[in-house]
Amino acid sequence: MQWNALVPELLVVDYPAAKAFYREVFGFQLRFERAEDRFGYFEREGAQLMLLQAPGAVSCGLDQPGPKGKGLHFQVEVAALDELLARLEAADIELTTAVSDFWYRVDEIEHGQREFFVADLDGYLFRFFQHLGERPARGGNSSEVLAASVPSAQEASVCPSSAPG
Repeated sequence: MQWNALVPELLVVDYPAAKAFYREVFGFQLRFERAEDRFGYFEREGAQLMLLQAPGAVSCGLDQPGPKGKGLHFQVEVAALDELLARLEAADIELTTAVSDFWYRVDEIEHGQREFFVADLDGYLFRFFQHLGERPARGGNSSEVLAASVPSAQEASVCPSSAPG
């Protein structure tokens, strides 16, 4: 296993429930765990993260509703979104935004990605995306929505456009 230089560790309220969610719904593989510490290290297609049920989860406010890590989301590239979308639908998990295609400019090139946002059981926000390719920059805005279903103003304000993964 190759270790990423930066791996987020997310505090969760219920480690067994979070572990099942990340494996069965998000499709991550458990690389190793210390069950006695309620800790696990997970990976999906090179994206890595750690989950820890902290003894002070309630005192940290993790039991409160609403998004965790305010202003933060995790972008995860996957080879194809279809399998993940099927898992989310089967688990009756609602997407935070519609699946949409965006083109993000980096200098003279635009990078395309099909993406959506979804929250985990603890309210951490994830942007899953599938790479669509590259094209010469067209100018104008740094991102362009090309999907038939454009996110609403509320959805767009949840996570403004960023650079590609």
